[in-house]
Amino acid sequence: MISVKNFYQVLEELLEYENYDLVFSGKGKIVGRTEDRIRSLIVAGNRVKDSDLEELRESEGEKILVVFEDIDPNLEKEIPPDVEIWDRNILVEKIGEMKLEKSIMEGIAEGEKGLVGPDDDLNLDIKKKEATLKPILDFNHISELGEKQVKGFKYRLELVPHYFFKYNIWWDEDEVTEGWLYLNGISGKRNFWDKSFETVPDIKRSHIKLEPNISKDESIEKALAAVKERHSVEMEERWEEEGVTIVEKSEDSPSKENIEIKEGGIVYVPMWAVEGTEGIVVINAATGKIERKM
Repeated sequence: MISVKNFYQVLEELLEYENYDLVFSGKGKIVGRTEDRIRSLIVAGNRVKDSDLEELRESEGEKILVVFEDIDPNLEKEIPPDVEIWDRNILVEKIGEMKLEKSIMEGIAEGEKGLVGPDDDLNLDIKKKEATLKPILDFNHISELGEKQVKGFKYRLELVPHYFFKYNIWWDEDEVTEGWLYLNGISGKRNFWDKSFETVPDIKRSHIKLEPNISKDESIEKALAAVKERHSVEMEERWEEEGVTIVEKSEDSPSKENIEIKEGGIVYVPMWAVEGTEGIVVINAATGKIERKM
């Protein structure tokens, strides 16, 4: 059961999530403000009292009555018509949406590269030389997002293998570029990740663990090509000749001989495939990012 203190903290976060600055939080009342709006939350809890109604009448701006249970019909008649009521159902919807959207935005904040990746201290299973990313979305988040995106009714969790490599590019004796490359073992999609993430020894929920359909040798070739392409720079030179502007384009890129690729192992990424009446959506549970929608 959530404590009163924690519940108030959740309501405060909800106001901030909806772009209100918190200006007051005390017993029975929370107030937030934007540049041109005020929102007053009167927290009645399990039962609406006369004092709650009086507080509503005296409050400024948007007036919201927060109540966990059904309101006594006799008292409901006394609630001012401009008061919005947040009962249990609305609270579940609003708080769930806030948590979901925050998780999604955390994933999006990492950029279109998708996942973030490990540092040198990646926690690998030594015998299998593999790791599984820790999900940041639980099933409640996934089901809410699936419902929102495609009216989901069928959910399948898959662990998608990614080959990962550490690479060095030797430009000269004094300049070396380092990085991590992750290659989707199913699609061959390239990802360059540079932040650390958490791993887990296993996933408790029922899942399907996919095997790579790209061989290790093929993955190394793709990794070399990806590193070369990422660190190539297009150059353009212009000059005038007999009144005509001539443009010459060239590309400066590292040679394969200057690229060192070190195999790291396989990282399994938890992905939810959600089938619904309005299509299929694939959700990356490690970042909250929607990978694709069909």
